[in-house]
Amino acid sequence: MKRLTIHTHNYKNELINFIKNLTQNNLCNISIATSYAVKLTYTNSKDFIATLLSLLYTIAMQENPVYRYSPKLKNLAASLQNPELHNTELKRLENFIKSNKELNLEGYVTFRMENYSAKLDMILYEIIKKIKIVK
Repeated sequence: MKRLTIHTHNYKNELINFIKNLTQNNLCNISIATSYAVKLTYTNSKDFIATLLSLLYTIAMQENPVYRYSPKLKNLAASLQNPELHNTELKRLENFIKSNKELNLEGYVTFRMENYSAKLDMILYEIIKKIKIVK
């Protein structure tokens, strides 16, 4: 059993949905839960980390103002995920959790997922470029 505390300031609804998903799939045990933080223990680290990474992807999209207000672009960017980048992000998150017992969602997305954020910007640039060509 591994322990982790997850904090957020702006994404409490996403954190609550994440916790519901984890408990429904028996991926963790919740020790203490508030609307801004959760202390939990988990055993199956691969499934847990994959679920946590999907939450971080959601937050990365919300941090980008264009994707935040455009559900179509958000869905398009989510469908264009690069498997190599996904595997890299998965390994980085796994290594981070091995050495840290606390995770701030906004901080991790801002400071440790810069490659993913850059990829989102490149996808957006390509979409805008294609729109200009069509017009």
